[in-house]
This record gives sequence, C-alpha cells and structure tokens, in this order.
Amino acid sequence: MATYQQQLESIGFRFDTATYNGYNKINGICFTVNIDANNKDYIVSAACRPQQEEAVDSMRQAIAHFAGERTKIIKTAAFNGKEIMIIWHLGDLLPDITKCVRESVDFISYCISQFGCVSCCASCGRENYCDIYVIENHITALCQDCFVNTQNTMAGNMYREKQIKTNYPLGVLGAVLGGLAGAVIWILFSMMGKIAIVAGGLAGMGGYFGFKVLGKKMTFKGLVISLVVSLVFLVGGMYVAMGIDMFNAFKEYGVGFSEAFELIPYYLSDPDSTGEIIYNHIFGFLTFILGAVCCVAQYFQEKKVKNRMIKLM
Repeated sequence: MATYQQQLESIGFRFDTATYNGYNKINGICFTVNIDANNKDYIVSAACRPQQEEAVDSMRQAIAHFAGERTKIIKTAAFNGKEIMIIWHLGDLLPDITKCVRESVDFISYCISQFGCVSCCASCGRENYCDIYVIENHITALCQDCFVNTQNTMAGNMYREKQIKTNYPLGVLGAVLGGLAGAVIWILFSMMGKIAIVAGGLAGMGGYFGFKVLGKKMTFKGLVISLVVSLVFLVGGMYVAMGIDMFNAFKEYGVGFSEAFELIPYYLSDPDSTGEIIYNHIFGFLTFILGAVCCVAQYFQEKKVKNRMIKLM
C-alpha cells in the first residue's frame, strides 16, 4: 500500500517531511493539505476569494451542497473570506486520502472558475500573489507583507522564549504529580482485583506534561527527569498495591499492615510466583514504555518545527 507521501505525490502535491503536510500551486492558487493528528482530520484548503462580492453567497451554497453529499466523511466545509476549506474526517482510512484530496481540488477548481476566484493571502485576505510557507507545523499561503509581519512576530517569540528559564523544582513537582496519578490509579484498580493497563502510560505521559506545565519550558534534561520520576512512582504504586494484596491475603493470620510489606521480598523471590508477577505487571510497564516513546517523539517533533518558517514554493 502506498504511503501518505506517495499518495499526495501521485496527484501532483509536494510533501514536507517535517510537518507531514502537502502543498501545491494550481493556476496560481495555493493549495495545502494539513493534518490535524489529534482528531485524524485532513484539512484541504485553497487561498482564494471571488473578485465580486455578490458571488460569495452563491459559492458558500455550493460548498454546503458539496459537503452535504459527503456528510459521513466531511467534518465541515466553508469559505472564511480568505480560504475555501474542506475538513475530511477519515480516522484510520488512509487509503481514501488520494480520492478525498482529488475531489477537493476538483471542486475548489470548479469554484475558482464558476465564481471568478483569485489568489489571495490566507492571513490578510487581500488579492495578491502569494507564496507557500511552512510555519512551525502548519503550511499556509502568505503575501509578502504578511510574511514579513509573521517573521517579525516569530523573531519576537524566539527572543521571549530564550528569556524563559526552566523551573526545575516546579517541573519535578509536576512530574511527581503526574507520576502519582498513575500510581494511585494502579493501586485503586489493584484493590478492585483488576489490572490497570492504562496506569503505566498515564504515569509516563502525566509526568512529562506535569513537568512541561509547571516547569514552564521542556528541555532534554527535563524529559529524562520526568520519565525517571514517573517510572519511580509507577514502581512505587505497584509495590504499594502488592503490599495491600499481601495484607488482605494474610490479615486473618494476624499479619499487620506494615508486616505485610515485609513479606513482599519473599513473594518476589518465590519461583512459583514469577509467572503471576510478570502477568500482573507486564502490561503496566508496556504502556509506560509506549507513553514514554510518545513523549520523546513529541519532544523532538516540537523541537524540530519550533519557530520554523521556510518558503516552500
């Protein structure tokens, strides 16, 4: 099966590997395909508008009709005064993206011809020659004035960001709170006799985002700290849950709560218990690893596109 990049390239679009988005110019009009990864939406847009204001309502009616015929996979379609935008909600149906983009381009091309649309800036909306730029993780069409303004804004943002220092004490506190949430969920599920599969992932991602929010600025050092803290709390939660299980199992024999925890090393060293221990905890560690991988991937992706502004076409 063709990859997403190959699918876009097969219909004439170019591909930006950093953002995973596509772009093209067709008859002077800038077309873009941006992915909203969180919602699994594919946003096909063209920076253009009718030259005659009276054509706007008719074009909006045509857009609504186009979307109305595809209600199962089109989330919304609209003209915002600067762009014709069609949002396809495909979920995991990646093989359909070629057809969806081609249908979008054909329909938008029809609107351009039928309603006399001209190229305009996706930012200010003025009729103008535009180039296609990638701004961090989004591809858009900008005129020269808006490009300069955006460039100045990003330069200011970069300067202000450099002034922000990572607050490691608060960041560690955030990681502790996130890891603690995962540990508490593991303990609660264990007390109900169930395995909290999601607790490992929640501990890892909770620690990461806790550090990011309270620490103000994520660094590689902060990433490592947050994941280590999360893992410690996850293991701690497993240990506490095991102690509670021991207490419940042996309390009728007069074993106290603190004494139950003293039995844990004997339980762990018992060869007959190895299979049960692995089964009860492997999923927690696997989801932790999965969550940690997602956090590492997000950190490097954000670092890769942060303050990135490049002319693509």
